[in-house]
Amino acid sequence: MVNVVTKSGSNDLRGSVFGYARPKKIEGEWKQFQSVNGTVQTIGSQNFDGGLEGGGPIVKNHAFFFGAINPGREERTFHAPEGFPLERLGDVDRVRKTLSYSTKGTWQVNNANRIDASFFGDPSKGDNGIQRISALTVQDTTSFSSLEYGGHNQTVRYNGVVSSTWLLEGTFGRALNRILETPSVNEWRVTDQTVSPQRITGGIGFYEAGNRSLNNQWAIKSTNIFGGHQVRYGYEYDDVNYSQINQRTGPTFTAPDGRVTATGASITVLNDVNFGKIYRVTRANFNSGRVTLQKYQTFFAQDTWKVGDHLTINPGIRYEQEKLAGSIITDFLLKNNWAPRVGAIYDVSGNGRSKVFGNFGRYYARVPNDLAARALSADDGTSRADYFDAGLTRPIPNGTVTQVPGSGQITNHFTLAGVGADVIDPSAKLSYTDEAVAGAEFEIMPHTTFGVRYVYRNIGRVLEDVANVPVVYYELVPTSVDYILTNPTSKTAILPEAAFLGAAFDNATHKYNAVEFTLNRRFSDRWSALTSYRWSRLRGNFEGFYRDDNGQSDPGITSLYDFPTNDPSYSTIGRTQFGYKGDIRFLGQDGILPLDRPHQVKVYGNYAFDMGLNLGVGFNLSSGKPLTNLAANPQYTNGGEIPVTARGAGIQTIDGLKTRSPFENQLDVQASYSLNLGGVRKVTFLADIFNLFNTRRATDYDTWSELSFDTPNPDFGKPISQVVSGPQFQAPRQIRVGARFAF
Repeated sequence: MVNVVTKSGSNDLRGSVFGYARPKKIEGEWKQFQSVNGTVQTIGSQNFDGGLEGGGPIVKNHAFFFGAINPGREERTFHAPEGFPLERLGDVDRVRKTLSYSTKGTWQVNNANRIDASFFGDPSKGDNGIQRISALTVQDTTSFSSLEYGGHNQTVRYNGVVSSTWLLEGTFGRALNRILETPSVNEWRVTDQTVSPQRITGGIGFYEAGNRSLNNQWAIKSTNIFGGHQVRYGYEYDDVNYSQINQRTGPTFTAPDGRVTATGASITVLNDVNFGKIYRVTRANFNSGRVTLQKYQTFFAQDTWKVGDHLTINPGIRYEQEKLAGSIITDFLLKNNWAPRVGAIYDVSGNGRSKVFGNFGRYYARVPNDLAARALSADDGTSRADYFDAGLTRPIPNGTVTQVPGSGQITNHFTLAGVGADVIDPSAKLSYTDEAVAGAEFEIMPHTTFGVRYVYRNIGRVLEDVANVPVVYYELVPTSVDYILTNPTSKTAILPEAAFLGAAFDNATHKYNAVEFTLNRRFSDRWSALTSYRWSRLRGNFEGFYRDDNGQSDPGITSLYDFPTNDPSYSTIGRTQFGYKGDIRFLGQDGILPLDRPHQVKVYGNYAFDMGLNLGVGFNLSSGKPLTNLAANPQYTNGGEIPVTARGAGIQTIDGLKTRSPFENQLDVQASYSLNLGGVRKVTFLADIFNLFNTRRATDYDTWSELSFDTPNPDFGKPISQVVSGPQFQAPRQIRVGARFAF
C-alpha cells in the first residue's frame, strides 16, 4: 500500500499554526496494584505537540506546494514496585520525542494530467532510561536503554484523463523504517526464581539492534467506462528488503554441544532437589543477523455493472504471488492465490433511499519478512541449556536427573530449535479468509437510516511451521526441534519414529459470526449521529497472525502449531513423568478465541450551534475478554502457551471466579469553538475529555499459571498481565486542550 499526503496547495496562500496538550496535572489518578513479583505503577501520562502547516501556488494554476511540521513529546511517569531497589529513584519519567513532517508538490500539467510528489516521516527517539517499563523491576539500572525508531516515505503519483471514458493512475512509493535499541550495559539477563519475589539482574535481554525495512512499490491502475460497465484493473509490484538484527545482552558462551553462541543469554535460576540450584539458559542464538528479500506481485480486475435502475453488480478477481528469500532458502514461492469477489446492491425503492446488499470475497494474508528471517534462515537457538554454575562453564550432561521441587524429573538438559531453515512443503500456499456479508439499509426519516447486516468470516487455510513430533518425544529422544513450513491439517504426517505416541494434528479453525444493527443520521439541522450494536461470536482453535493470549507476533510461524495438538502422550507421559502442566489437546479443540467480544455498542454524535460552538460525544460498550488458564510450554519453557482447561473456561481471580474480564464502558466528550476574525482567518479552541466518569475497571487478569516451565506464577488471577506492563485498569480521566489559528 502506498501512503500519500492528502492535503494539497492551491492558488491561495493559506496555512495554520496549532498546539495541543494533554497535561498530567489535570488527569485523574491512575489505579494502582502491587503484585508479588513487582508491578511498575503508572503515576501520570502527558502529551504535547504543536506545529505549522501551509500551502500555496508556485506557478498560478499549475504548480502548488504544501508542507507541515509537527514535533511531539510523549511523557509517562512510572514508579518502581514497592520494596524493590529502584523505588529509591522515586517517580521516573520516560520521554519519547517525535518529529512528524510532510511536504507535497503538485504539478497540474493541464486539466487532464496531474503529478503529485509527497515526502513524509516520523523519526522518533527515546533517550537512555526506562524505555522498557520492566526496567524498574530489576535490581539496578542495568536494564535501561535508548531507542530510535520511525520512518521516511516518498511517493510520486500521476493521475490522467486519457479520454472521457478512460482514467489512468500510476504511483511509485518508497518506505524506509528502522528500529534500534541500545542497551546501557552488556550483561546476561538473569531471573532468579529461587526467591519470591523473583530477582532480576543484568541487561535487557532480547533487543532489536538495528532492524531495517525498505519497501519500493510500483503500481498502475486504469478505469474504463463503457455501456453500463465501469471496469477497473491494475497491477502492483513490491520489492522489500528487510534486515533483522536481533541480539541478546551479555557475552557469548560455549553451549553444551561445544559451539560458541553469537549472542548473550537469558538465564533462569531454578531450585533443584538434587543440586540445590541449576542455571537454565532459556534463550540464546548462534547467529544474530539475517538479510531477507520479498518480491510481491498482484493484479486485479473488477466491474461495476449497473443492471437497470435498481440493481448494481460488482464482480472481481484478484491474483497474488509472493516470493521470499532468507539467508538459506532463497526461492520460497507462494503462487496460484486467486481471490474471487462478488457483490450486489439492490435499490428497493429506486430513489437511493433503501438498499439490500450482499457480497462474498476471499482475502489472502500477505506474509511479512519476519517469516523469511526466522523460517527461511537458521533461527538456530537454544530453548533449554542447563548448567551447574552461574558462569555457564559446567553444562549438565543429558541423562542426569534434575527436579524442581513439586515437579517431574528432567533428564534432557539441552534442546535446540531451528538449527537449519524450515523444510518447505512445495505445495504450501498463503493463508486466506472467506467473508460473506448480507444486509439491508433504509431511510426511516429524512437524513436518518436504519440498517442491519450479517457478517461471516472463516479462515479456510493457514500457513504455519510445524514440528511433526509430539512434545514428549524430545524428552524421550533428545534431539533438536526442526520445523516444516506447510498448510497444517489433520492429515499432516507425524514422524514415523514418533508414531507410537499416538499424536496427530488438528484442523485449523477460525469462525466469526456477527449481526450488526445501525442507526445513523447525516449532518442536518445542526446535528449528526452514528450508532451501532453488534452481537458476535468468534470460535475456533487458531487466532491468526498474532497471538493475543501471549503476545506473540510471528505471522505464519506462531507456536500454535509447533507440535501436534491431538496428543494424549502429553498428559499420560509428560504430566506423570516430566511434570508437564495443562493439556495440549485443549489447544487444538475449538473454543472461545481471545478476541471474542459478544456485545459491542458504539454511539457517536455532535451538535453545532450558530455561534461557532460544536459539542460531541462518544460512548463505547464492550464485553470483556475471555479468560483461559495457560501453563508454560515445557520445551520452549516460556509461559502462556498450553491451556489447562478448555478455552474460555475461566480462572480464579482476586475478584472471584471469572470467565471474562469485566464489561468495558467509556464516555468521551468534545467541545470546540471557532471565532472568525475576518476573511479566511479563524481561531479554533477545543477540549476533549476522555473517560468523563473516570471509570477504572479491570481490563485483564494474569492468566499465566506458570511464568516458565516448572515455575508457578504467584500473581495468577491478579489484574496484571505478562504481555502488557503495568496494572490492567482503564486509563483515568484525561483532558486534552488545543488551539488552531488558520490564516
